[in-house]
Amino acid sequence: MPRRQTDKIYERKGQVLEFLKSHGEITTSELIQLTGLSHSQVFYILKLLERDNLIKEVKRGKIAYWRLQNTPNAD
Repeated sequence: MPRRQTDKIYERKGQVLEFLKSHGEITTSELIQLTGLSHSQVFYILKLLERDNLIKEVKRGKIAYWRLQNTPNAD
């Protein structure tokens, strides 16, 4: 991960957070389709947001869902 986050990364983080706010839980694949970014770009942004404790990964079988950290557990 880069030492300094660029404006583009901050923009993408905000975009992903907005999708999570409007959709609740969302898969990585859905985020790829919504953002038009590659899998590695989306996954990188997700990991940054997870590291910042803003989102949480929830695994159900082979599918990983992402949701905002403060969302009640729906498991």
